[in-house]
Amino acid sequence: MEAAEAQVVSSRFRAVTGFWRGIFVALTCVGFVLSVNQIFSLQFFSGIVILNNSYLYLLLGVFLSAIFIVFPATSNASKEVVAWYDVLLFSLALGISIYFAATGLQSLQEGWEYYSPTVPAVLAVVLWGIVLEAARRTGGWSIFVVFSLLSLYPIFAGSSFVPSLFSGQEQSFINTARYHLLSEESVLGIPMSVFGSLIIGFIIFGVTLSSTGGGKFFINLAFATLGGVRGGPAKVAIVASGLFGSLSGSVITNVLTTGPMTIPAMVRTGYPARYAAGIEACASTGGVLMPPVMGATAFVMASFLGVSYATIAVAAIVPSFLYFFGLFVQIDAYAARHDLKGLPADELPSALETVKSGWYYIFAFFFLVYLLLHLGREAQAPFYATATLLALSQLGKLSKADPWFYVVGTAIGAFIALAVNSNELPADLVTRVPVVGGALLLIVANLPRHIRISWSDVVSYIETNGRLLAELVGVLAAVGLIIGGVMVTGMAGSFSGDLIRLAGGNVYFMLFLGALTSFVLGIGMTVTAAYIFLAIVLAPALINLGLDKIAVHLFILYWGMISFITPPVALGAFAAATLAGSKPINTGLQAMRLGSIIYFLPFFFVLNPALILNGPIFEVLVEVLSAVLGTVLIAAGLQGYLVLVGALDKGFKGWVARGALLLAGLLLAYPEATSNVAGIAIMITTVLLTRMSSQTPNSKERKSIG
Repeated sequence: MEAAEAQVVSSRFRAVTGFWRGIFVALTCVGFVLSVNQIFSLQFFSGIVILNNSYLYLLLGVFLSAIFIVFPATSNASKEVVAWYDVLLFSLALGISIYFAATGLQSLQEGWEYYSPTVPAVLAVVLWGIVLEAARRTGGWSIFVVFSLLSLYPIFAGSSFVPSLFSGQEQSFINTARYHLLSEESVLGIPMSVFGSLIIGFIIFGVTLSSTGGGKFFINLAFATLGGVRGGPAKVAIVASGLFGSLSGSVITNVLTTGPMTIPAMVRTGYPARYAAGIEACASTGGVLMPPVMGATAFVMASFLGVSYATIAVAAIVPSFLYFFGLFVQIDAYAARHDLKGLPADELPSALETVKSGWYYIFAFFFLVYLLLHLGREAQAPFYATATLLALSQLGKLSKADPWFYVVGTAIGAFIALAVNSNELPADLVTRVPVVGGALLLIVANLPRHIRISWSDVVSYIETNGRLLAELVGVLAAVGLIIGGVMVTGMAGSFSGDLIRLAGGNVYFMLFLGALTSFVLGIGMTVTAAYIFLAIVLAPALINLGLDKIAVHLFILYWGMISFITPPVALGAFAAATLAGSKPINTGLQAMRLGSIIYFLPFFFVLNPALILNGPIFEVLVEVLSAVLGTVLIAAGLQGYLVLVGALDKGFKGWVARGALLLAGLLLAYPEATSNVAGIAIMITTVLLTRMSSQTPNSKERKSIG
């Protein structure tokens, strides 16, 4: 695992040393201090208040400039030396951002976004170009081209060659630059705002989880509980990738963390390499859709909808469960059909020993969820959970015979009690006291010299955080350019109405159009960028047709994620194929088949909000159970094996039965009473005919899910 990750790091990042390494670490620390100060309203403990736009400019300057230290300009550029042009871009990004932060109040008071002095206007043009170059280095050429064109859209929005559906109020080049960099709707818009207030804490928590060994723990736990059952290694991949991915929030990171252990184990027990890689890609993609973290886009969604992040996480529970359940059933069916065994018991870790050695990862998981729901402060909860996890990982190194065990344990208990009850503190202390308590906890946890974290490990931890945060800022700042381009032209307000008229008010056509657009944009853009663009121009149209707003936004998110397992891009599948040694396209096609439920699922929950837990309890239960049964039948149709029936015939009758089961599954999963009854009727008929035509039923194949 370490080798795979190291290879990826060495191919993407510059391994700086000496002076520039110190600058990068210092910038990351400054960014951390700024975010903690702003999120916890510390006012630097001295009453100094930073305006929100100045805060975002400073964050932008810190992490945008850091990109030019660690991201080489090209694949052929030096991976050790910071080139002169990188120094220039670094200096400009940091200097201009600091200038804009210092003039933040003046900019708001004088309306610089519409008219500004010459100097800010010129600097806005320069920073616009720097943001796009940072996006190219972090996201690639496709991101650069798409974002550049969309950021320039206001300049030709009123041109004759622009279709009327996409036309808007045309702007001059300099006014476009002003709006992009001097307003709070473009580069400093929702993506950067959400990054500065929410995402940064969860990124740090995810890095902490990985750095302290959380990925290995979840893999060992999955092997201990499922490694020995039928098709065990594949089921391990689902559980491990689901658990780790729900906390890491990154598909590629998930694949590279769990894949090096799960893919070889799957291949060893009989799964073809392309199938094993497809399973890992699907599981890793689903992990990002599973609460509690769900990746950066879910935080942006909460901001768009004006609801708490916990509301989004709760709504995503059933869809993510159905996705993983469908994947699990398909894998079990494949294993039963091909008689694939689990791993020998002597090769599996002990479940009890695994839990005893890493119980604090499970505790941190549930502690984070509790804080999100109990405190209702999504921005602060991951910082509390991170401090607790770091201290617990130190506690895990101590034996009960060591007096320090009780000292550190008492400090952890005191901090947890403080965090849980922080809402009871006076208003001016509600965040300051827990921050001081967290700092003291980390100091106490590192007092014992025999378990103290080395400075090299601390620096490495800071660098890992810095790389991820810089990469995210590089993309999110550029995503803001898309919002700015749409907002300044007024296209966002007129597009949804025009779209409804074009579709004739047909909700199914609108959903099909939305799915297709989300998928296409997900290929050429990041998921967050595709989501934001469609949340502005498409979501209002769907909501105006009477669909649930959270369901609509989840629909867009799911279809944006589909590109990770769907060729021709399929980044998740291609990353897994590299680990498995299989052909990328074949792996992508296999991932499509395995993850096929994700192509239907968004339509089901957007048409019936009961599947996002919105509705009467009885209706929710009925629809969820119907969807579960439908998922089983869809998996049976795809894999040719039905639980309690066995393997379906491989001839013409078998294919007819598989088609009938697939149809029955879709009808049952579709949220409508008549279709559910039809689905049940087709299911019963198909099962009876299949059993009657079976001459020599194999009792072994009639076993339920192993």
